[in-house]
Amino acid sequence: MVEKFDLIIVGAGPGGYPLALRAARNGMKTALIERDEAGGTCLNWGCIPTKALLASAKMFHKMKHASEFGIKAETLSFDWTKIQARKNDIVQKLRTGIIRLLEKAGVTFVRGDARLKSNNHVIVNSATEWQGTAEKICLAVGSVPFVPENYKNDRNVFWSSDEALSAENIPETLLIIGGGVIGLELGQVYAEFGSKVTIVEMMPQILPGLDTATAKRLLPVFKKGGLEIITGQRAENLCKVSDNEVKAEINGTPRSFAKALLAIGRKPNLSVFENSGILPEMKGNFIAVNSDFQTSIPGIYAIGDCVPGPMLAHKASHDAAVLAAKFHGEKKSADYSAIPACVYTFPEIAWVGKSEEQLNSEGIKYKTGRFQFSANGKAMTSGEADGQIKVLASEDQKVLGTVIWGPEASNLLSEATMAMALNIPAHEIPEIIHPHPTLCEAVAEAFENLLGTGVHG
Repeated sequence: MVEKFDLIIVGAGPGGYPLALRAARNGMKTALIERDEAGGTCLNWGCIPTKALLASAKMFHKMKHASEFGIKAETLSFDWTKIQARKNDIVQKLRTGIIRLLEKAGVTFVRGDARLKSNNHVIVNSATEWQGTAEKICLAVGSVPFVPENYKNDRNVFWSSDEALSAENIPETLLIIGGGVIGLELGQVYAEFGSKVTIVEMMPQILPGLDTATAKRLLPVFKKGGLEIITGQRAENLCKVSDNEVKAEINGTPRSFAKALLAIGRKPNLSVFENSGILPEMKGNFIAVNSDFQTSIPGIYAIGDCVPGPMLAHKASHDAAVLAAKFHGEKKSADYSAIPACVYTFPEIAWVGKSEEQLNSEGIKYKTGRFQFSANGKAMTSGEADGQIKVLASEDQKVLGTVIWGPEASNLLSEATMAMALNIPAHEIPEIIHPHPTLCEAVAEAFENLLGTGVHG
């Protein structure tokens, strides 16, 4: 039996399931197909489990420094099994919530491996084969960790982020190849719980794409926190010695580690096209789409990680909101000019817009405003006074970019993001009354210093 729908969505991650909910609420008969779990990579093997582990690591870190607050916590230990159980419980509760939302909205949720039979026909291989047709099919298939072919067959010692998030034990030593978001976040988790972590980044700085001055300032901060970070080098001749040892040559020196985490990026998941005889026009490794998210195949759309643009959960959700509005007849377009990026290490790092390097390379004149968290009362009382806010604005006060490192950076960035997205001029930010004592005061003061009106320098 072939079921008929208005819309079939392949992938139930942060792009797919919001699109399904919005479309169903707008009256479209909708089916959502997922081969793994509702919530996709973000909820099950990415954003949420990583942040759960980081929350435990940060708590442990704070307890180690409890004496600074006048608190005695002399005998500390941790239970990695319970830490993992807490993470899994959080993921399960959120996953269950998504399923309930889909049921309430009347979305048909199908579990299994989807394949395209044609531009309007999907086959799902599961316990029993399921088939569906629809006028519109949207691919929200996400991405998977990139693991080189010669390391794919031994996930016991050559970890991707999936294995690092579900490991049963803390390795004594851990080599992380890649100093991006995944490498730093998971590296900090394992270092905090006792692993000797070495991060090797082939680019000249950690977090390639981050403002260079900020990346340089953060390097000693992370090293002080127990991470060995080597930039501008490659881990060469990486190989397995045994189930408990890998070797690599770093800067000409042979070294041994218990595990190696390959945090070298992700790639679009294109398995939906396997054995289908259907392949849309590609843009590099990504599915090419127009401004309506339409692929080169009539009736097939694509959003999220599998199309060009930042591979971020909130970008996928934005795509979903825009596409649902388009399906509903609204004139709406995606705006990627102010996409925030966040790293949930401690200290947190967040940025939006252009960096100083980008502005200089484009010949754009700008002004800079800075504010140190060491001059913020709330940061001081919380024991998190390391960090800085830097705002960039044009000569006519258009906000061009912001980078923050320090306490609650991911939350504080929203004010600057809204200023960019809504074209709020720089001088209007400090005119808003910010509560005291708060971290958000620091944002206003950074803008005041940009304008030359700040009182705390």
